[in-house]
Amino acid sequence: MTCVIQITGGKDVGKTVVAERLIKRLKASGKTVLAVKISHHDPEPPTKDTHRLRKAGADKVLFYNGQIYVLYTTAVKCEDLQADYIIVEGLRDAKLGYKIHIGPDPPPDADLVLNSAEAEPEVACVRQDPCTLLEAISKYKPPSH
Repeated sequence: MTCVIQITGGKDVGKTVVAERLIKRLKASGKTVLAVKISHHDPEPPTKDTHRLRKAGADKVLFYNGQIYVLYTTAVKCEDLQADYIIVEGLRDAKLGYKIHIGPDPPPDADLVLNSAEAEPEVACVRQDPCTLLEAISKYKPPSH
């Protein structure tokens, strides 16, 4: 079981700012942290080689620039989500863990509502099975444009 913290809110309210602060605080206390960003954006421009390799049919594309690895894959296993804490940014309509909402119109299942990203959120642990979390994340389908 892993501690899951979920951050929701409208566009540009500071979800990533809050996630960054939580991650820094958890890392400073010696915890391992996995960050999950849910988005409708394509993670790479179509003009980039990794996009072309993926579209050509590669099962996985590993990108490395001398500092960071990025693995593009269409499948993730539960074991890939092993960490002390998982910070999920997004999926307002799902309850994935300790749910922090930033800004107006909080969902009824929010555990903590912050008026702005300036507020210092508490770190709480809602334990979740990584397989259950992955199943919930995998149900996300971006809106059609």
